Amino acid sequence: MSHLNELANTPRREFLKAAIGSTFASGVVIGGEPIARSVDVAVVGAGLAGLTAAREFRCHNIRVCVLEARDRVGGRTFDHSIGGGHVVEGGGQWVGPTQTAILGLAKELGVETFKSYEKGKTIISVSGVRFTTSAEERGSADMRKVKAKLDAMAKEVPLADPWAAKRAKEWDAITIADWLKTNASRAETREELGLEIETELGPPEKTSLLWFLFYIHSAGSFHALNVEAQELRFKGGPQALSKKMAIELGDDLVLASPVSKIDHSGDVLIIESKLVRVKAKRLVVAMMPADTRRIEFNPALPAQRTALMKKWIGEPGFKVNVVYPKPFWREAGLSGLAVSDHGPAGITFDNSPPDGSKGVLVIFIDPKKAPKDGQARRRSVIEDLAVLFGKSAKEPTDYFETDWAGDKWITGCVSPLPKGVLSEYGIALRKPIGNIHWAGTETSEVWCGYMDGAVRSGQRVAQEVRKEL
Repeated sequence: MSHLNELANTPRREFLKAAIGSTFASGVVIGGEPIARSVDVAVVGAGLAGLTAAREFRCHNIRVCVLEARDRVGGRTFDHSIGGGHVVEGGGQWVGPTQTAILGLAKELGVETFKSYEKGKTIISVSGVRFTTSAEERGSADMRKVKAKLDAMAKEVPLADPWAAKRAKEWDAITIADWLKTNASRAETREELGLEIETELGPPEKTSLLWFLFYIHSAGSFHALNVEAQELRFKGGPQALSKKMAIELGDDLVLASPVSKIDHSGDVLIIESKLVRVKAKRLVVAMMPADTRRIEFNPALPAQRTALMKKWIGEPGFKVNVVYPKPFWREAGLSGLAVSDHGPAGITFDNSPPDGSKGVLVIFIDPKKAPKDGQARRRSVIEDLAVLFGKSAKEPTDYFETDWAGDKWITGCVSPLPKGVLSEYGIALRKPIGNIHWAGTETSEVWCGYMDGAVRSGQRVAQEVRKEL
C-alpha cells in the first residue's frame, strides 16, 4: 500500500518515466529510421560524468543531446530497492568529506547523506588466524610502514601528468603485488592490503604501481582512500543523483541508444546510433577508456589514444548485498567490517539503512575464490558470512548480486590499469582530439576512480568545451 501511495504522490512527468523505465527523446520511434538532431554538444554516456557535463551546458544555454547505451542512467552507480524507501548500492556508493564536487552536486539536487555505520570491532580473518580489533588498534607496524611508504612515493607523482614523474618508468614496470612482495615483510600485510586494494581499484597482480600511486595522490593519502572515502552514503542511493539530472534533461537524453560510429572528418561531428543521428559542433565522450573501443571513429583516432583504449582494462566482478531482519552483528559489538582471505567474501561492510530498520551486509566478492555458478556462489557467500558473523548470517531475507561482467556495455565497475600503459600512453587520457573531448572518473586529477572524480571530470570538460564554442 505504501508503494501505491508513493506512486500517487509522484509528479506525472516522473511517474511516466518510472513506468516505462527510461527517459526518451521526443519523436523517437523504435524500429524506425534514426531521428535527426542538431545540437551544440553531444555527450556519449549518461553516468555521473556525462550528466554533470550536460547539466553544465544547459545552465549556459548550450544545446545538448546525451546518448546512453543502456536503458537506465547512472553508469557505474546502480541501486536496488529493499522496501521502505531504502536502497542498497550495486555499484559506487560511498563519499567522504573532501569529495566536495559530488557533495555540492547532491546539495543542489536535494539528495541528502548519512553517516556509514562504523561502531564496534572489525573482524580480521587472514592466513588462518581470526581475531577482532578496533579501528584504532587495526594495522600492524608492518602495515603502517607500508602505507607510509606508499604515501611518500605517491606525493612524487604529479596529478596533472603522472606519466612525467621522475620514477614513472620504474614504477610503471611493476605491479602493486610485485612491490608488496619486496616491501611488506608479513604475509598478513600483503593479504589484507591486497584485499583492500582489490576493492578500491582492482587486482594488485594486474595493476600498475604507478597507477596506484597516482590514485593515492589524487585522494590525498592512503588513509583517505580506505577510511575517509567510506564515511558517508546517500539517502536513496547515489543513482538518485543521475535520475534527478535525467529528469532535468528531459528529451535531451536518449536511452537504449548505443553509439556505433562517430564521424569527425569535418567541422561538424556526426554521431550515429539506431535511434538518433546527431550533428554537433563538439562531442564529449564520458566513458571508461576501455569502453570507447566499442565505437568506430572516422577517421581513426591517433595511435596513442587508440593504444590507450585497447590496453586499458576494466575488472568485472560481483558486489553482493545480503539483507537481514535486523543488523544482528551490532548486538555483538561488531561494526560489520570484516576482511577475510578464506572464501569469496573478501571484504564486508555494514550497509544497513540509516534507521537500522533492516540489516544489510555488503560484500565485495573475491572472484578468484567464488564459484562460477550463481546459486553455488550464493551458498558460498552465506556460509562465509556465517563463519565471520555467526549462525544468524545463515538466515537472510533477501540477496542482491550485481554482476558487472553481465553488463555488455561496461567493462567493469573498477578500473585497474596494467603496467606499462600510463607512462607510455597516459598523455592521451585527457587530451582533446579535434572536436572530441574526454570525461569520466579515470580522467580526473582529484578523486580519480570515485564518483567525485566523475563529477569533477564532467565539470572540467564542460568548461573545456565552453571555451571552444
